[in-house]
This record gives sequence, C-alpha cells and structure tokens, in this order.
Amino acid sequence: MLEDQKGYYLIGYRPDESTFDQRTGRRKFHHLSLKITRPGKFNVRMRDGFYGITDEDLKPPQTRAQKMIGALVSPFGSSGVHLQLTSLFSNDAKAGSIMRSLLHVDAHDLSFVDEPDGWHKSVFDILAVTFGDNGVPVDQVSRTHTVRLRGETYKRVWRDGFIYVVTVPLKKPGAYQLRVALRDTDSDRLGSAGQFIDVPDIKKNRLALSSIIVKGLTAAEYARINATANSSGGITSPSPQGNAAPSQSEGVEDGNAEASAAVRHFHHGLVMQYAYVIFNAQLSKVNNQPQLTSQVRLVREGKVVFTGKETPISSANQADLKRLIAGGAIQLGNELVAGEYLLQIIINDPLASEKRRTVTQWVDFEIVK
Repeated sequence: MLEDQKGYYLIGYRPDESTFDQRTGRRKFHHLSLKITRPGKFNVRMRDGFYGITDEDLKPPQTRAQKMIGALVSPFGSSGVHLQLTSLFSNDAKAGSIMRSLLHVDAHDLSFVDEPDGWHKSVFDILAVTFGDNGVPVDQVSRTHTVRLRGETYKRVWRDGFIYVVTVPLKKPGAYQLRVALRDTDSDRLGSAGQFIDVPDIKKNRLALSSIIVKGLTAAEYARINATANSSGGITSPSPQGNAAPSQSEGVEDGNAEASAAVRHFHHGLVMQYAYVIFNAQLSKVNNQPQLTSQVRLVREGKVVFTGKETPISSANQADLKRLIAGGAIQLGNELVAGEYLLQIIINDPLASEKRRTVTQWVDFEIVK
C-alpha cells in the first residue's frame, strides 16, 4: 500500500453548465474515459461517469443548529469568524473542577448594526461542547449573546477584538477536549476552535497545579495594583480563574484583548503578571504550614532563556491551605527578542513523597514589536 502511494498524478474535471439540465430536471448519466499516450507503467483509476447533479443539489438545507454542530465537530476549523481559544483548569471547594475558556473573537468578522445614539449592536450564537477522552460528549453550553457598544469601547473592540468567557463544570478527572462554534446571526458566518485539557484527580491528595493565567500591564498599572494589594494585605497576582462560580463567569470580558489571558500578545516594557493555584500541599507536623517553593523559567525555541531563583511560597492570608493562590510578575525588557515563548512554573514540596514532590505547568505567550 505504501509503495502504491509513493507517486501519482491527479487529474480534475469540471463540467460546464450545459451538463446540468435545469429546465427539464433530467439527471442524465455522463460517461467518462481517459487514455494515456505516454508509454510506461501507468495505471488509470477513475469512475466511468457521473450523473448531472451538482453538489448543492445533494446537500439538504441545514438549520442553524445543524450548521453550528457541523462546524463544531469538523476536524477542520471554520474560519468565517476568526477565533482563538484558551482553556484553563482550576478547582473550587464548592464548585469542584471547572474549565474556564477564554474565546478571543475578531470583531471584523461580526456584523454590527448601527443604532440610535451612537450604539452598535451585534448578535451571535455560541455552542460549546466538552468531549471526553473517548470522544463522547460530556457537557454543553449554548447561548445567544447580544453585544452593544459605542464610543471608545466600540473603537477598541473593533481594533483588538473581545474576549468571551465560557465556563463548564468537569465532573471527573481525565483528558477533555473543548470544541466551540460561533455563528454571526446576521451574516451566517461560522467560526470554530478547539483545545485539549488534562484534569488531575484532586481527591487523591496529590500535589497538583491549575492552569496558569497571565496578563500584561503597563508599569503604572502594575504599580497601582501592587500598592492596593499591599495596603490591604492581599495577593498582587491576577485572580485565578477558579474562584468564581460558573454562573458568574459567562459573557463578554472588558479590557485590553491583546494583552489578556486569551491572546497573550505583549509588547516590550509591559509587566507580565501570572497566577495559579497549588492543590494538596502537604502540611508540616510542626506548625501545620506548607513548605512549598516555586521556580520560573522562560523558554524560547526549546532553549531556556531565563531561570528564576527557587522562592518559598508564603501561606499568609490564604483562605484554604489546600488551594494556595500564588503568582508573580516579570518585566518584559528589550533584551527579550520578539517571538514565541513558554512560561514554565515548577513547584516543589519537600514534605511530599519523592515521586509526588514536583509538579510543573506552562503557558505560551508572544512578545510582539
């Protein structure tokens, strides 16, 4: 079979309009033949004819739901609406394990209708389905959303796009794939995207990490947030995605889409904040406190370009020692060349068994000019 497929020529044939008799509706069979004049070991494999039926005639009309499901399950992403999907795992003591997905939508692919007083409205349908590792659907979310914008907000969304948040519960640990389809109701344009995510078993009391959420801030924004957090005794990292119930996380997010956790395109000079949750840290028998350390690495094209110091993780002001919120920030200086990077977090727990002592997590981002 492999030998047979090593080399071949493919010849296409497009019939003219007269082949399809639209007046009488008759579906005549058209014979085809192909002869090779070049000598050699060539074999012709082809159909001997076809009926005069167009591809459009063979396709029955599809409903809105059928179109969205078709785009969602297709192995080829629909690009009528350009989407970028980032799925993040976390676990909440009340809500359990959840997958919070950030969908960046290119506003140029949506239809905005002008309304009075400078408003612009767009309506789109969202269908998100979670599949298990056996390909069977586990859960789904379906919404019709209306976006109304005006002024500088509309200009910014039109320039940078916007983030739509979808949160689904994860009842069991394991591997999942989230597939999302979006349909612009006015133009009927479709977009789709998908991402795999691995969910650890939190109930086994083993050291585990949530996904990493990152955000780009100017130096002034970071200083202001840091000052506010210090004055209140809080944590300076962006809020991890698992601390809100699913009903509170649906809809469109405001803010800079390019430097958000969904797109992760950062310019030189920005401060990249990152945050994550550490699950099931072992507690010391002496003071009933964890003894975790963290280390940060930046990787570009397979090479480590920065390695941070191994730093103790403070358990002060933590509401749940089994769900420790941690994070930090990195100044993106000019010495970091433009391109794609990986941010890797390494957590070490000396109180855990040797096999379960270290866990890692990573997220990709890009430095743009």
